[in-house]
Amino acid sequence: MNNRLLILLCLPLLMTACRRDVISSVHHDLPEQGWAMTDTVRLALDVPDSTVSYDLALMLRHTDRYTYQNLWLFIQSCDSLSPVQSDTVMACLADDRGQWLGTRAGRYYSGYVIMERDITFPTAGTYSYVIIHGMRDSVIYGIADVGLELRKHNHGQE
Repeated sequence: MNNRLLILLCLPLLMTACRRDVISSVHHDLPEQGWAMTDTVRLALDVPDSTVSYDLALMLRHTDRYTYQNLWLFIQSCDSLSPVQSDTVMACLADDRGQWLGTRAGRYYSGYVIMERDITFPTAGTYSYVIIHGMRDSVIYGIADVGLELRKHNHGQE
């Protein structure tokens, strides 16, 4: 019994140890009742060092209640040092046969999209992002959470 407890306590540490390239991560849980187009997700991502190159990844977790193959998102970066920048991101969640992509854990599927590679930030600090879904339905179901991850860029390993 003690071995199981020790394993459960160490599991989060082991999982983060395998992901050393992740510098900063933030996510937002979405309501099970659906994500309305008017529900803006606001995320603040910490950037510890302005001299390092990063990759910025969009993280998604969904269930099979999501009825589409892809997910369109409108993302704005809103920091005080530069003008608002907008981007449209399409995340493929299923293949052409309807098989879910990404990693499955229980009823959830997780995946990510690299939004920007080899970027630097003007200063260290907190950067704000706004995410709105861009699907035709005003409310979408099955998206459990959305997030951003800042990873150390590995030159030559793209």
